[in-house]
Amino acid sequence: MKKFGFSLADFNDVPEIINIYHSLIGAPGCAWNLDYPNKENAESDIKNKSLYILKDEDKIIAVASAGPIDDELAGLQWEPQNPCELSRIGVISTMQKQGIGAIILHNVIAAVKERGFDGIIMLVSKTNLQALRLYDKTGFKICGETFMFGIDFYCYQMKF
Repeated sequence: MKKFGFSLADFNDVPEIINIYHSLIGAPGCAWNLDYPNKENAESDIKNKSLYILKDEDKIIAVASAGPIDDELAGLQWEPQNPCELSRIGVISTMQKQGIGAIILHNVIAAVKERGFDGIIMLVSKTNLQALRLYDKTGFKICGETFMFGIDFYCYQMKF
């Protein structure tokens, strides 16, 4: 099996990460647009040591943010007492449906456990069927629903 490099992103990675974000706009179920996610999101995630990348040799093929929860999610009901929020996870289109999403997700889970979080929470667009399948297969559970940012979401969580 091929070995990929998993690490925290740094500021030199931002242009490539933004290209990945923008390349996924318009994909089935993708709730992203040209305003979100953006350079500021990526830079903030890097400052918080919360932006992870998966590389195939020198090319970033997947990205995911996992760090402190945003205020919008703090008001929802979650089982974990000290969770991180998973967001902005994406795999370049040429590498989709090859298990890359599961690889970065498993690596992120291990990394956030090491950082002392007791679980992961996230919102997933109800129309993002590919993401829903990935999270269901990985052991995340639906714990609610919400409407935010003009989108219907499932609330997903995993407690460690």
